[in-house]
Amino acid sequence: MVKGRSGRGGDVPAPGGMMRDLPGLAADQLRARALDALHQRRFDLADEVLASGDLKIAALVENLRIYQVELELQNDELRHSQLQTQEMLERFTTFFNSLPVAELVIDRTGLVKEANHAAQRLFHLRDTHFHQHFFARLIDEADRGTVIGAWSGLSANQSTELTEIRFQGGETGHFIGDLHLATLPRSEGAVQQFVCAVIDRTETVQQRLALHEAGIRLRRSEAELHERLKELACLHDVLAATMQPDVPLEQVLQQVVERLPAAWLHPHLAEARIELPDIRRQDAAPTCVETAGFVLTEWSQTAHARPDGRYRVTITIIYREAPPHAGDSPFLVEEQDLLDAVASHVAVFLARHEDEERLRESRERYRVLAQYSPDWEYWLAPDGSYRYVSPACARLTGYEAGVFLADPGLMLRLLHPSDREVWMDHLKSILATEGMTPDADCLEFRIRSRDGQERWIEHICSPVVTEDGRYLGRRGVNRDITERKRFEEELKRSEDFLNVTGHMAKVGGWEVDATTHAVRWTRGAHELFEMAPDGKPSFENVLAFFHPSDRSRLEDAVAQALAHGQEFDMQMRLMTAQDHSLWAQVTGEPVWEHGRVVKLLGTIQDITARMEADKSLRQAARVFESTAEGVLITDPDARILAVNRAFTEVTGYAEEEVLGKTPRLLQSGRHDAAFYQAMRDELKRTGQWRGEIWNRHKNGQIYPELLTVSAVLDQAGELTQYVGVFRDISHIKRSEERLEYQAHHDSLTALPNRSLFQARLEQCLQRAARYGRLVGLLFLDLDRFKEVNDTLGHPVGDALLQQVADTLAKEVRAADTIARLGGDEFVVILDDIPAASYAARFAERLLAAFRRPFQVKGHELFITASMGVSVYPQDGTEIDTLIRHADVAMYQTKNSGRNGFSFYDSTMSEGAGERLRLEQDLRGAVQRHEFILHYQPQLALGTRELRGVEVLCRWHHPRLGLLSPDQFIRMAEEIGVIDELGAWVLEQSCRQMARWDREGFRVPRLAVNLSVREIERADLVDQIKSILQRTGIAPQRLELEVTESMIMRRADAAIATLMSLRALGVTLAVDDFGTGYSSLAYLKRLPLHRLKIDRSFVEKLTEDSNDDAIVRAIIALGRSLGLETLAEGVETQEQADFLCREGCDEGQGYLFSRSATAATLAAGWLV
Repeated sequence: MVKGRSGRGGDVPAPGGMMRDLPGLAADQLRARALDALHQRRFDLADEVLASGDLKIAALVENLRIYQVELELQNDELRHSQLQTQEMLERFTTFFNSLPVAELVIDRTGLVKEANHAAQRLFHLRDTHFHQHFFARLIDEADRGTVIGAWSGLSANQSTELTEIRFQGGETGHFIGDLHLATLPRSEGAVQQFVCAVIDRTETVQQRLALHEAGIRLRRSEAELHERLKELACLHDVLAATMQPDVPLEQVLQQVVERLPAAWLHPHLAEARIELPDIRRQDAAPTCVETAGFVLTEWSQTAHARPDGRYRVTITIIYREAPPHAGDSPFLVEEQDLLDAVASHVAVFLARHEDEERLRESRERYRVLAQYSPDWEYWLAPDGSYRYVSPACARLTGYEAGVFLADPGLMLRLLHPSDREVWMDHLKSILATEGMTPDADCLEFRIRSRDGQERWIEHICSPVVTEDGRYLGRRGVNRDITERKRFEEELKRSEDFLNVTGHMAKVGGWEVDATTHAVRWTRGAHELFEMAPDGKPSFENVLAFFHPSDRSRLEDAVAQALAHGQEFDMQMRLMTAQDHSLWAQVTGEPVWEHGRVVKLLGTIQDITARMEADKSLRQAARVFESTAEGVLITDPDARILAVNRAFTEVTGYAEEEVLGKTPRLLQSGRHDAAFYQAMRDELKRTGQWRGEIWNRHKNGQIYPELLTVSAVLDQAGELTQYVGVFRDISHIKRSEERLEYQAHHDSLTALPNRSLFQARLEQCLQRAARYGRLVGLLFLDLDRFKEVNDTLGHPVGDALLQQVADTLAKEVRAADTIARLGGDEFVVILDDIPAASYAARFAERLLAAFRRPFQVKGHELFITASMGVSVYPQDGTEIDTLIRHADVAMYQTKNSGRNGFSFYDSTMSEGAGERLRLEQDLRGAVQRHEFILHYQPQLALGTRELRGVEVLCRWHHPRLGLLSPDQFIRMAEEIGVIDELGAWVLEQSCRQMARWDREGFRVPRLAVNLSVREIERADLVDQIKSILQRTGIAPQRLELEVTESMIMRRADAAIATLMSLRALGVTLAVDDFGTGYSSLAYLKRLPLHRLKIDRSFVEKLTEDSNDDAIVRAIIALGRSLGLETLAEGVETQEQADFLCREGCDEGQGYLFSRSATAATLAAGWLV
């Protein structure tokens, strides 16, 4: 199959291929029969072929369908090609029409087939589609044959070019242009066409022709000019010979006529003269104006001078007879030219003559001016060399003008080294621009003259140019401005001085124009308003800076000053451009001219510091007068200049009594001359003295004062004044003495305190060490003093301590010292004792004194004391050692039963160390779970029924074993762990009670002891409530036991706490009742349920009648108050029977049961 290319880029079968594939007839046969049928215009070939059966219909239809597809693909490709061709044709047409050159397309006959827009405009052609134009008719007949000949000779792909062809058409009807002809490619059978390009050359040809004609005229004119120049040269020679300064003007023309060649003169000329009327003309150029006339008549001829028209020259010609050519003009053309030349030369001569005269006069004036001018002038040639130097250079430099002309480098050498570069740049600039700078240059530089003087020179240099613009050089003027520079420098120093002083004083100047209100400021004013120096504020802008309440005052003051000439000076507030507030002093003074104010001049000064200083001074004055401290001011010689009111109040002297005197009148006499000399030396060295001094009041009383004296220096460091500030410190001294006493004495007993005790003990030990003496130290602690405080109250306890102090004071020697260390602890220093036995005797005297009762606030109190003694040096040589050993001995006495004394021995220190270790072990014992709880039953005495259990805490010490409460409870209170321990006991015992309930062991009541610290806690009620809620125990089953001494310690607070516990439902009992100092008035107010009789009363029941009576009284008291009673420590049946008979409700003790663990107790009662 033959393949073609489809428009879509795929291979398609060629149409002929389908015909070859037809069945039956051969393709060529079928094509031939089809063509023959078309020629014969028979259109039934298809029917014949089908009828004959040569073709099969199905195959034919299938091939026709394929053929149709092939035709459609070919049609698409043809349409695409046609679009491309059309697009290219449109682009060519656009390009063809947009060419600036005239383009024509013609055929072989010359018919214009196409013409672009440029050709239509050039040949004035109408549309070639509707009108026929022949190319030959567009060509001028003169050149038509040439063009046709060249055109006819063109063959395929050839071109030719013809220049300056004349064409028909254009705006003038014809034009000249260059023609380019070329054959266009053609397809087979197409008509040959040509393209013609025509370029209009008319203007170029015309310019060339005009130039040619001008050349011819120029050559002719050159020849005529040559002849004319010869004539003018002759005339110039004649005129030059004739027109001399010594020849009168009236004879000039006559001599000219006589000397001119005869051929140039009219034969009938009789006379000639020149007249110079006083007429000035401004005509453009010299001309000869004729006047009409005939023979024997005067003919006037006027010649005009140079273009400036300074002269009007009249030449009069007189003829003997009428000229042969007389008619409209009396002169021939040659005569007219001659007269023109003569008149022109005469005018030039006269002008030159006058110019020379003026130049001579000008030079003379310039010479005189240059001779006597103080300025040094010179003329600089275009190449930079000097052409002229005035004589003044010698006065300025010491060098004559000739030296400058002969030595061009002299000027550079005279210049100051710092100014030479500026001068060289100036010369370079002149030479680079050929001196044609638009303005005059002005420089200032320094030179050093021949005699060594330095002078400032102002140099002004300007170009010199002729009227026609020709550059001749530069004229320079050097002027001595040394004095001006000195004045300017002085002025600048003055201005700088004013600016600096204005800046330092914060003063600025201002000016307001009376007419325009324009404002001018000095630099100081710009600085004051904090504005840029180039700022130009208006009057309204200036007003805006001032405070609103001051703005109207300033505006009124300026208005009054401008209108009536009133000066003003005022203080006002303003806000600067940088938003800084300040006070300003504004002054204004009018300036008068011709009886009216023309402007205002004034100053503005920042007085903020002054205003603040004034305010400070006023405040200082008020402070000076109102201060509570005395103030006196003296001159350098200590003469009093001023004092304040407090000075009079302190010293008693009025101001007028002390002015002019020295402070010596106040001296008390307590200080010697060395004291005052040291004061003066300190003032001289540091400028200040501060200290205490004793002075004398006017009434003679001596008083202490705290004085500060300061030296006041001026800016130069010179002493100007002394200022003394003082106050009476008598009360301070008394307070200091009191404080000193209080600092070293006990406020309750007036005995020395620990501080003074240690100081005196140290002194005693130092003396003892120096002289080999003994010192005894006795520590004394009152036995059971805490119970006095707890039961009778602190006032009673304090009164008891005071009586104890008095008792001790009566027993000691004057050399001994008694001190109270705190609480109920006293210490006695026995200084310089003969032997240790003296300390024992002293202790015995104290014990005897304590056997007597103390009467305190209506109470008769018996109290004992425990004492410990250490002796220096055998028990220690250091203060701390002696104190510690005496303390250990005192505790040994307490442990031994109190009411005695003990001397220290080394074994006591071991016990003290054991106590310290025990305290350390006690801390953290709760966290280590070292405590256990035991429980002791409480029974009804009549029925032996279990009424409750009391909780008892035991410490299972890892080293010492099981310890009872007596061995650690007081220690726990002292070191502050009782709160933690008490909370643990309460929590654990309630939990155990709940556990017993679950096990079936019903305990009606749980009794827990409270310590002093616990009952004083503010959160005790909340803590107990929380524990009861967590453990589920009813409040009525919990009983809290407190001691009567605990209640009486702070009765009101304790009662309030107990009331809160009672409201919670908890029952309350008083433990160890009868052992303290409780008041029945408080007891009846307590919300109690039960009284517990202390074991010390139960122990001797039925044996000691006193104890029997006390127990009966307690039971009766309880019964009368509606309280139950419980006896502790019941160990025998006799005790139990007695208590039962007397009406005691309950009891506990070894008779019924020992304390046991929870498990043991439950097991015993559950059996």
